[in-house]
Amino acid sequence: MFIWCEKSTKQVFGNARPEKDSSGVICVHAARNSYASAQIVVRNLEPFTVEKIEVRRNGGKAMRAGSKVRVFRQEYTVYNDRTAYPDKLTELRGGRAKTAVKAHCAQAFRVDIFVPENAKPGQYGYVAAVKTDKGDAEVKIDLTVHKAVVNAPSVSAFGHEYFFNIQLLPKKAGVKLYTEEWWKILGHYADVMREMRNNTICIQAGPLLTGAGSRRLPDGTYVFKWELFDRFVDLFIDRGAARDFTLNALIQSVEGKVVYAIGEDGKGVSHDTFSPEAENYIRTLYSAIEAHLIEKGWDKIFRSHIEDEPHTTEGWLWANKLISEAAPSIVTGEPLDMIESARVICETAKWAVPRINVHDEDQSVFKKLIGRGGELWLYSCCFPEEAWWLNKFVDLPVIRSRLMEWACIDVGAKGFLHWGFNYWGEGDSLYGFNADARFKGDGAIVYPNVRKKALDLSARFMNTRDGLQDADLFMQILASGNEELKADALSLLKETTGGNFTTFSDDGEVFERAYERLLAIADKL
Repeated sequence: MFIWCEKSTKQVFGNARPEKDSSGVICVHAARNSYASAQIVVRNLEPFTVEKIEVRRNGGKAMRAGSKVRVFRQEYTVYNDRTAYPDKLTELRGGRAKTAVKAHCAQAFRVDIFVPENAKPGQYGYVAAVKTDKGDAEVKIDLTVHKAVVNAPSVSAFGHEYFFNIQLLPKKAGVKLYTEEWWKILGHYADVMREMRNNTICIQAGPLLTGAGSRRLPDGTYVFKWELFDRFVDLFIDRGAARDFTLNALIQSVEGKVVYAIGEDGKGVSHDTFSPEAENYIRTLYSAIEAHLIEKGWDKIFRSHIEDEPHTTEGWLWANKLISEAAPSIVTGEPLDMIESARVICETAKWAVPRINVHDEDQSVFKKLIGRGGELWLYSCCFPEEAWWLNKFVDLPVIRSRLMEWACIDVGAKGFLHWGFNYWGEGDSLYGFNADARFKGDGAIVYPNVRKKALDLSARFMNTRDGLQDADLFMQILASGNEELKADALSLLKETTGGNFTTFSDDGEVFERAYERLLAIADKL
């Protein structure tokens, strides 16, 4: 039997074989208040079953209270290119694996370690005992804990937003909207988002308001009920998942022809953009939202999208003017998938979120935005799909999910948005986990576990999480006022991602050296 270790940034396929320098010992590094992962790979000449994987300390000092060690089995999903891609992860409860492996095939498992903030810097050792029906083996994981501390996502200077649907998993599990069981599932969503550092929470205000009984009155005024809205916000704050919130777009995406509003029956209606009804609704809604946020003390933690990916700018500019007059405390900004729209909108917006290829098409537009005090984020959504771009597809090297955040910091961004948290794309969708998806896995970074009414994680999830930890350390360094450390960090970024989203290396060893340099710089803060 062959057994060896791999870095967390490597995709381990079913045909993996040990390399000449493969080893049963792996060294990993972590800041405090962060996660570190390593992979164990097993392969045999005949079929075998992995019965159990137990991780224990390898002598030495123990991690302080709050540490956590989990073991995940790597699952493999076959797409229409007949390749079984490693992405979905199944947590092994009590280390029980019960995993049958075919002859001449490799099976990976992931050991994930959380290092609490109060851990003492230094060396920690672990042994992972792999028990199979063909014999047992062990690997060693040597963990170096650094002095540096990663901020909690709720206070991190780097933001991350996923668009997510609050109803898809409950609907699959037969759970009705806004029942206590539904809120329990939403709490699980918040816990998962806290772990992956998704600290800017997309909030669909319309359904929450109508669900609580909001409606339009015959005289054209509105009654807004805040019960569900407030419970949603409190839930994510209380669970430490939220730094801030983004109100979802209310104008039709791309075309911008209609404004989605609330009708007299308490259900959704649409009004033509630029119409008096649409203008009245936008002014009334945002005025009411701002007043409510001020009353709750939330006025500093809300921003808003207006029209997702506008292909014309008239509607966006019209609505942005109305919102800025009705709710001046709410910062507005937008995912932008055309440089033509970006050039116009960035003259007005305080916050811009260009797609990575749009950003690289004309970086001067966004440097000008930053220069006048605006905030730059980046996003990806299906495109660009060419192999030379950073992206989060299942069929791209998983290390790119981590490098994406490095590239964002490198170009001066303060956050990243990815549209697909839990859009699983059933049927003939372009972007889900169905076999013929064009954008494989782009719609989701978690998997539905209907039986447990929970979310299963993925290798892309963990690499995204780790990239966001790195981003927080970079933000700390760049804000430190220490010019020498800042120069070292900026030099490291340029060497790693080159100031754009196409200059990078998929080589895990190259990245690991860069990551250790980042930790060494952060240790000096």
